Amino acid sequence: MNDTATTDVRRTASRLAVPLLGVLAAVQGAAPNIAATALVGASRGLDMVGGQQALGASMQTLAIAASVITTGLLADRIGRRRMLVAALLASIAGQVLVAVAPTALVYIVGQAVSGIGLGAVYAAAFAYIQVLAAPGRLPAAVAAFAAVAGAAGVVFTFSGGLLAGADWRLAFLLVPVLSALAVPAVLMLLPAVAPSVTERRDVWGQLLLMAGMVVFLYGVSQLASSLTNPVTWAVMAAGILLLAAFAWSQTRVRHPFFPVFLFRRPLFLGALCAGFVFNFGVAAAFLQLTNLWQYVLGLTPAAVAVWQLPVSVTSIVGAVILGRLMTRGMTPQASLLLGGLLAAAGFVAAALARNVDTPLAFVPAGVLVAFGVTAASLPYGTLILSEAPAEFYGPVTSARTTFGQLFYSLGTALSTVAVTQLTISGITVRLHAAGMSASDVASALGSIGAYAKDGRRPAPQVFEAATAAYRDGFGVLMTAIAVLAAIVALIGARLIARGGRSGTAAA
Repeated sequence: MNDTATTDVRRTASRLAVPLLGVLAAVQGAAPNIAATALVGASRGLDMVGGQQALGASMQTLAIAASVITTGLLADRIGRRRMLVAALLASIAGQVLVAVAPTALVYIVGQAVSGIGLGAVYAAAFAYIQVLAAPGRLPAAVAAFAAVAGAAGVVFTFSGGLLAGADWRLAFLLVPVLSALAVPAVLMLLPAVAPSVTERRDVWGQLLLMAGMVVFLYGVSQLASSLTNPVTWAVMAAGILLLAAFAWSQTRVRHPFFPVFLFRRPLFLGALCAGFVFNFGVAAAFLQLTNLWQYVLGLTPAAVAVWQLPVSVTSIVGAVILGRLMTRGMTPQASLLLGGLLAAAGFVAAALARNVDTPLAFVPAGVLVAFGVTAASLPYGTLILSEAPAEFYGPVTSARTTFGQLFYSLGTALSTVAVTQLTISGITVRLHAAGMSASDVASALGSIGAYAKDGRRPAPQVFEAATAAYRDGFGVLMTAIAVLAAIVALIGARLIARGGRSGTAAA
């Protein structure tokens, strides 16, 4: 091969490298969606009881949140490309174990292995962006990463849903196939990154972080089923104590594995605000719009998927447009402000459309939210990459995934708790006003719970009261999230501006 041909091959490989990272991120992003789609079939096939089903649904997320910072440190120690290959192989092993699981326990173990592998895949792929981005082109690279991840994620999730419709075990073979194809692509297209860590890093701190994240997120997941259960709050408190012990330990050891001093830096805190707007907003909007369309408007899951397409397309196109704007000079502060305000406008639009009986009325709201949270996601990524110290690069860039799981879990749990409690209160008030006794109201609430599980409609009067209460609760929730998104975006923008002034003064 002559020099010109060699140069052309290298240029092609370079152009394909960032899209490959987006595909790897999409594999991780699609895996929990596929698992959620296949969960009903898996639960029936493996005779999962309530606790096993809940653990099976959350285990992958818990494993990702608990392990991803440690696997980021491992990437610094053994090299990022080698870590990616190992993580893909772990993902294959975990998903195959799930696909052939003879019992619920094996299914849960397989999901744990999958979570560790897939979390490492996403974190290593995200950390590679800094290596591959041309000088001054980091926002564009992050945007291309997000756009490809979004587009590929839609395709993978849809394909997994089709497989789950045929057989739930088939659905869990998609990620292994994709991961197996990705291994040679990683070796061909991504440059080797030399290890940057040689000394032993604090092990006890890593164990405290793992335990704290698992315990706290498990407590958060239980909020959706019981807001007043003291055990739930005790579990969350225990998780917070473990996380506090982790933070304290990192200031006392000779070789910490995570730089907790970042939590005093305005740019890093501004990045976390952007991450909150992005992940909390996506979780609340996706879950609650989907629930409203199914429970109130009566849409099938297939119809819901179709109506979600405009939102998905907006996220993909928005990432490309906003990436170009940031490359041409739009600041992270402006991007976060724009994102917070657009997301807030979208949530308000959803609240105003709550009484309309066609999903078309909610599409403009979904598009606004999608564009807004995408605008927030770009400074979330670029600031964490730029703020990561070289000696802690892997753990800090991996922390983006940890915080993302935390904010997403909070969005899912808190929005579910809020809309459920508001709906119950609204139903009770309406039925009492209609002259029902306390016992009849309790029976009606039970029939509403049964409808949510198996689709059997209660009596017309009860169903009408429930849908009216649900619409009102949805409206209150959307309005509250709009206010929260705007406030957090404003706080984050001020922190970014303060960090920028501090950096200028220091220079």
